[in-house]
Amino acid sequence: MKRLIPATIIFVLVIIICFWAHIYVENACNKTLNDIEQFRNKKITGTQLENKWQEQKENMSLFVNHGFLDKISIYIGQLTVASTDNTSLELNAVYKNIESVLVLIKAEQKFGLHSFY
Repeated sequence: MKRLIPATIIFVLVIIICFWAHIYVENACNKTLNDIEQFRNKKITGTQLENKWQEQKENMSLFVNHGFLDKISIYIGQLTVASTDNTSLELNAVYKNIESVLVLIKAEQKFGLHSFY
């Protein structure tokens, strides 16, 4: 019985951390999409977008596969370059690529048994 109480407390803490991580990553992905939309509407510059992404990337790196984060970094670089060339087709393609990677990140954060182990 003495071991059951600490084990239960640890189990509950792990579940709470998993829920918090899921919510945090979901909000970070939505914030990133919002920042990119502001960039597309010319409310922020490419440098500001890259700085905001670097901040989000550092915070998300605890919870998300680093390959996804690196892909988004590359796509954001392409997005800033494509915006200077004024090629709307490239801009839309890069935006869709970023959006699809963010959807994959959200899907990876879905709850399941792998979330707890």
